[in-house]
Amino acid sequence: MVNNGTNHYDHDRDGTHSELAGCESKFRGIDHDTLLAIRYENDVLTVNTNIDGTGEWKECFTVKGVRLPTGYYFGVTAATGDLSDNHDLISIKSYELEVPLVLNNPLEDRSKIVPSASIFAPPRDHTPDPPPPMSGFKLFLIILCAIIGVIVCVVVGIMVFQKNQQNSRKRFY
Repeated sequence: MVNNGTNHYDHDRDGTHSELAGCESKFRGIDHDTLLAIRYENDVLTVNTNIDGTGEWKECFTVKGVRLPTGYYFGVTAATGDLSDNHDLISIKSYELEVPLVLNNPLEDRSKIVPSASIFAPPRDHTPDPPPPMSGFKLFLIILCAIIGVIVCVVVGIMVFQKNQQNSRKRFY
């Protein structure tokens, strides 16, 4: 996701409504370190993964036309929703690349540009979340009220039955 401060990250959908690109990596339950390489060179963003531990990098995605300003900081976060996953970031290594400028305007002041991308994933309609399932406490209260209601109905029914039995025993001869 490339954000210039006007886009909202949708945590409920893991940002899929505002993604620039993405890929899937199956790294759960692996006993070795998994690696991710992010390379930004001449307005091209490339992400590679090394999940197998073999040292062989596989391309995750490449996006051309990504314009990022200079003078900013790296930030890393993980929001898994539940506490079922544990992701440890061991290290971040950054390198300054010495590459010839092949941009349209090599004298452009990169610190003043607005973050943008020429290509985004096609927009999709945002569907509202389904109603949350009933919590255990709410379910307990509903069952408790139902049981109390059934008991009250049984007691009232017994009282009415006994009252009718008493009235039917009185006979006038």
